[in-house]
Amino acid sequence: MPVMTLSAKRQVVLPADLCRQMALQPGSGVEVSLAQDGSGILIRPAATAPRKPASVLFGRVVHRGTPVSIEQAQGLAVAQHLVRRGAR
Repeated sequence: MPVMTLSAKRQVVLPADLCRQMALQPGSGVEVSLAQDGSGILIRPAATAPRKPASVLFGRVVHRGTPVSIEQAQGLAVAQHLVRRGAR
């Protein structure tokens, strides 16, 4: 996990790879909050943020068979994420 330094203005720079995965562009809004258990800081895309582009799915979803639409691929990615999350 990369370590970031807090500037004098209390700013940090998010890693480019993380921004690509979350579809955050310069000027994107983010919500910052304290984790419920107080163990850390959560940074989430703002509610007004646009949906992630399909390009963030590359390498995450494997589908063999007939081609699927972007919407179906996004559904597969969400289902796969929920399965992984439930396995923890």
